[in-house]
Amino acid sequence: MTSMKASQEHEKRDSISTVFFDVGHTLLKPGISEAQVFAEAAAQEGVYLDPRAVERHMPKVYELYEELYEKDDSFWSDDQRANEIWIQMYEYLCQLADVKQNVNAIAQRVNERYSAAECWTPFSDVLSTLDTLKALGIKMGLISNWSMSLPAVIDGLGMGHYFSTVIASATVRMHKPQPQIFQLALQQLDASPSECMHVGDHLYADVGGARSVGITAVLIDREKNGHSGDFHAIHDLGQLVGLVQASQRI
Repeated sequence: MTSMKASQEHEKRDSISTVFFDVGHTLLKPGISEAQVFAEAAAQEGVYLDPRAVERHMPKVYELYEELYEKDDSFWSDDQRANEIWIQMYEYLCQLADVKQNVNAIAQRVNERYSAAECWTPFSDVLSTLDTLKALGIKMGLISNWSMSLPAVIDGLGMGHYFSTVIASATVRMHKPQPQIFQLALQQLDASPSECMHVGDHLYADVGGARSVGITAVLIDREKNGHSGDFHAIHDLGQLVGLVQASQRI
């Protein structure tokens, strides 16, 4: 469902010809749970854990991520710092799981696994939506706060053919919500903000960043948290098709 303000704003805009996407928690999710990957990495270092016990600690790990992100999100503009943040998080998971030996080695192993396509999978609504948008002639691109591994992950999943540009923050040394990373995407696809949408799961990085350059923002709220504001909010990526088609009928 979209807010009234978002609908009124949309009526003043051009027909949508280009859609940009965030990646993590928007298009892709871990194909192997982090708890399982962590337990496997620990076992390789001689520490044996029940993944179900590890899973209970994951909310606290992501609370740490949000704290670090709110404190200084610039780490996403540097590949080394981006990887260091994830290693820090997995070291914290070691602490929560009462793992005291080979902590850094375990964290390094987990981070390395998630740099590969094998640990990621698209949400069930992704490929069908991308196919439909492609059939409609919509240009598509990725704008993601991600390490330099992003193109390899996307290609490894066989999804590269959908996107005319794949922008990883660590590669271009800019990050969302900085307007410059969105402006770079516009330049690469030769698109004007009024004919573009950006879809992401984060209010600050995705909605705020897109709106800062005049791109129509679409929040994918898969958990139905009830976010609303001067943006479109959808719960299933398939709803994006209706928004694009509605713009083309105006």
